[in-house]
Amino acid sequence: MKEDFNRLRLRHHGDPVMLEEILQRECRYKTASKLPETLLNPDFRFPSLAVAEMSTSDAVADIHCSMIPDGCRVLDMTCGLGIDAFHFATKASEITCIELDNKAYRTAVHNVRALGLTNVTVIEGDSIRYIENTDKNFDIIFADPARRDSSGRHFALRDCSPDLIPTLPLILSRCSQLIIKASPMIDIKSAIAEIGHNTDVCVIGTHKECKEVVFIIDAHTGVTDTPTAKHINAITIDGTSFDFNPAENPDPHSLFGSPQSGDYLYEPYPSVMKSGGMRFLSEQFNVAKLHPNTHLFTSSYCLDVFPGERFEIVEVITFSKQAVKYVNQNYPTINVATRNFPLTAPQLAAKLKIKEGGDRMLFGCTDNTSSKLLVITTMGTAI
Repeated sequence: MKEDFNRLRLRHHGDPVMLEEILQRECRYKTASKLPETLLNPDFRFPSLAVAEMSTSDAVADIHCSMIPDGCRVLDMTCGLGIDAFHFATKASEITCIELDNKAYRTAVHNVRALGLTNVTVIEGDSIRYIENTDKNFDIIFADPARRDSSGRHFALRDCSPDLIPTLPLILSRCSQLIIKASPMIDIKSAIAEIGHNTDVCVIGTHKECKEVVFIIDAHTGVTDTPTAKHINAITIDGTSFDFNPAENPDPHSLFGSPQSGDYLYEPYPSVMKSGGMRFLSEQFNVAKLHPNTHLFTSSYCLDVFPGERFEIVEVITFSKQAVKYVNQNYPTINVATRNFPLTAPQLAAKLKIKEGGDRMLFGCTDNTSSKLLVITTMGTAI
């Protein structure tokens, strides 16, 4: 049963011991699904609710951990709650964490002891100044710059804290590889231009949302006037992945097609869509794209492997006044989504005068002939 934490704070106002206990209970409640592995330790503590909410999940930290080699030395420039660093500790020989905020620093020191990590050192201070003043070199430098402040949320790397871009040459001189975790809203091409180096890109998400974009820079590659993504990998937390090399050119005659009753419709996971590799997806899985700007695919046969959801097409209706009446009469309750369609999903549901729900999906979309379609399908199946 959920506790009323605000009421508890009012009841114990002025009691710092109880207020700290309430904070810990609320943080554990709010991160229970995100940190199931970490919270097995009853002594794990949180510095604040904000840090708890912004922390990396155990599942995403496992993916970050897969990016580093065994026995490496890691510098974590932005410790925060320390979830990434604590996962790195399972592979790395030595992790140095820098944390600017005093309470977050003290909490991280406590958690290192609570977790019994003998290869993690936490230092209080500014990570850029630390790099400027140290003569140590690392195999991996990891940075997750803060994307929120009093002025709101930020997406571009230059707007985050710390701003890595001005000191990038110095940072790269202290490591073999730099890993930067960035907002899921970041423009990948613009970020690579900011970085100025060819990079590998990893886009991480769940079945329902893109969680982050990670840039991996080899410190031994120099600055280039036209930096590009060398390799892009879209990973879904359940283990599904889709990767491609943007420099390769798939068949320029992209495969397009219109959905038909009895065929199958495929929608890529959000991380796959964020990766921008729709042409490569069409070629690798031999599925037809509905339209250059409609990120839905179709095939006459059922795919058992695809980085997204599969829907069986029940019927396809050309959008018209008659179609509105037909859907209202035959599908009074149906789930609605729109992809490259002149109406949003709520607007389309209102126009159709239907209730959302049930065991059918309706996609309002545009096909390669620019026809506006209503595609009725079964509910999606994650492949």
